[in-house]
Amino acid sequence: MKEIVIIEDTRLHQQKIKDVVLELGYKVAAIFSCGEKAVDYILKENNRPDLIIIDIILEGKMNGYQVAEKISSEGNIPFIFLSGRSAEIKDFKASVYLNKPFNNEELKNNIELALYKHDIYQKMLKSNEEKEMILDTVDTQIWYLKDSVTYGRVNKAHADFIGLDKSEIENKNIKKFFDPDEVEAYKLGNQKVFKEKKKIQTEKWLKNAEGEKRLLAVTKNPKLNKKGEVEYVVCSARDITKDKKTEKIIKDLHKIAVNFTKLETEKEICQAAVEAAENLLDFNLCNILIVKEDKFVTLASSSDFEQERISISQKSIAAKTYNLTKSFIIDDLQNNHEAVKIKNIYKSAISIPIDNYGVFQVTAPEKNAFNENDLELAEILTSHVTAVLDRVYAQQEIKEQKKFLSTILEVQSGLVLLLDCQGKIVRFNNACEKLTGYAEKEVKGKTIWDLFIKNDKKKEVKKVFNQLKNRDYPNEYENYLLTKKGEERLISWSNNVILDEQGQIKYIVATGIDITERKKQEEELKNQKVYFEQLFNNSTEAIVLLDNKHRVIKINKKFESLFGFKESEIINKNLDNFILPDKLFETGVGYTKKVKQGEKVEAESIRKTKNGDKIHVFLQGFPIRLANGQVGIYALYKDITESKERQKKIEYLSFHDEMTGLYNRRYFENELKRLESSRKYPITIVIGDLDGLKFINDTYGHKKGDEYIINAADILKSTARAEDVIARIGGDEFAVILPNTNHNEAGKFCQRIQKNITEFNEKQKTAKKLSISLGFEVLNDKNQNLDKVFNKADQKMYANKGRKYNKTSY
Repeated sequence: MKEIVIIEDTRLHQQKIKDVVLELGYKVAAIFSCGEKAVDYILKENNRPDLIIIDIILEGKMNGYQVAEKISSEGNIPFIFLSGRSAEIKDFKASVYLNKPFNNEELKNNIELALYKHDIYQKMLKSNEEKEMILDTVDTQIWYLKDSVTYGRVNKAHADFIGLDKSEIENKNIKKFFDPDEVEAYKLGNQKVFKEKKKIQTEKWLKNAEGEKRLLAVTKNPKLNKKGEVEYVVCSARDITKDKKTEKIIKDLHKIAVNFTKLETEKEICQAAVEAAENLLDFNLCNILIVKEDKFVTLASSSDFEQERISISQKSIAAKTYNLTKSFIIDDLQNNHEAVKIKNIYKSAISIPIDNYGVFQVTAPEKNAFNENDLELAEILTSHVTAVLDRVYAQQEIKEQKKFLSTILEVQSGLVLLLDCQGKIVRFNNACEKLTGYAEKEVKGKTIWDLFIKNDKKKEVKKVFNQLKNRDYPNEYENYLLTKKGEERLISWSNNVILDEQGQIKYIVATGIDITERKKQEEELKNQKVYFEQLFNNSTEAIVLLDNKHRVIKINKKFESLFGFKESEIINKNLDNFILPDKLFETGVGYTKKVKQGEKVEAESIRKTKNGDKIHVFLQGFPIRLANGQVGIYALYKDITESKERQKKIEYLSFHDEMTGLYNRRYFENELKRLESSRKYPITIVIGDLDGLKFINDTYGHKKGDEYIINAADILKSTARAEDVIARIGGDEFAVILPNTNHNEAGKFCQRIQKNITEFNEKQKTAKKLSISLGFEVLNDKNQNLDKVFNKADQKMYANKGRKYNKTSY
């Protein structure tokens, strides 16, 4: 069974789409209002629906296009985009775009079309016949242009619009099908595409085969060959005549919604909604029912509408709509078993819930009078009614709360002032008396700003007071209050009003808290924060603040420069996932666990930067503790890469000859000691001495002599195996340790060295030919003395010295 995900922010549309999907026999896999949750469901939870139906406007930070781009980057899932305005549509590779409002039939067709297209494309369209079939199944007109005036292929929708068969149009000049003026306009537009080699989108009024003028959204997209020339132009046209008309109605409904905000009572709102339905939507018989004490009460209706008072539990279309919070179109009202007995004048109807307030109903004197488009427009109007009723009912609740406030005036521990519309004090509670030093009888009837406010602040206080009088309530405000002793106390006020029966302001209620001491503490904390921020950002060490789940809260500038990450890239993400190398992940997580448990951590380790470079760091991790426990982690990283490299170089030089890169005598002697307990018998020691080095140094200089030493070292390295140890143990003397090498193999090794020297001399043509005297001895088991083996090899080398290019007994 096909699985479909719905991403739509309104409950009515969610239900409508769900009903259509289920009616088609498909499964609704999930429904989301928020784009981020849908992305997590598909990508993180690895769900793969067959189709996604998505609105452009969603809850959360991501819109429909951003959600689609995110999902499409990791999978091939078709989309149907829903939009209330054609102007919102962008050029996105989706299966279908469907403008709101839409009826059930349009949604069904587009679901089937999106699934069908995706299914066909998954099979890769192996033949031209299959491609032709796809083009002819879509309502969008599609045609190719060979040049600015010549048709290529066309699909059936375009041929039907012109009123001819496809074969009569393809490969023909456009002047055969359009008026001269139209041809000239087409030609200019087509030439522009061929010349500029860019996609062009326009809207044009054109006559169809029946002579009707239709508004088409035309797209012309040039296809370039390898040379960058236009090979042909693919054109498509979508009929947006109905969309434009609907768009105008929606705009007018939005304008009316602005006027709704000026209305004060629910009856005014409902009456204005009925008038809008009659004037804009051409509904003749309208009725708005509001629920009062579990019964429907008509608050506004068309003059001819029959008005009844029925219970919300009584069987009726209104009760079903209200209880299910679902809209309905009733095509045959007289034969509907759920409809209450009504006059014969009513034959069909629309019924829409007004949230939990009531129901909006429209009827008509003929059957099948309403379609999905009518329902969508009526739902938009109803949503505006719901929003303004929310405001009115909220204001009524505020009025009731203010009455309750006056009752508890004297028991308040905070400051409570009751003022009349001139700002004169009517009530002054005990907390006010204690703070100011005035008794209520001393201040009653006096204007608050004359008694408690400094002269330079009176204007500002009067401005806040006038805002309340102008119905800008409730509001909050802070100002200094003068006590009887002249002391200034900073008060945080929350101001509201009490209305009389006519809805006019009778009293101003000001409740206040003395925040003088708190403000001082806030200023101190603010200064401390600034100081901390400066230390944090100007630190020479990389610093990161983490929460208890090791997610990044904040990083300083040094951290950004050291690791290459911007704060926006890693904020609220686990730090270990960004800077821990794979091989050290377990160790790094162990450090994190220790700090989470309240321990301090210090260590030298390796971390990776954004571009993958490995750096040596000295890291410190500290738990951040407050009175209520540990709230996070404070981590510092100091780059010690340079010191590590210096240390490594020092270690390297302690065991290597700086000139040749070979091991030095110290390493060689350590290796000989290690070999005393080795089991890699037989072990051969080869001693080599560079011939004529003194002559080269005296004749050509020490620089040339150094070159001969380096050349000899390179030949030894290229001849030896990876496990062999090669060392320079004197100015012109070398030694090689050959593990697991017998007498015969050692002889061959020396012969390879001489052969490589011969080849070197033939190629290099040096002033004096390179020559090395060699000698070796084999250690067969642990019973032999290693020093004696070394000395014998040395003696053999001197015995062979001077015997150049001859095969000798080494």
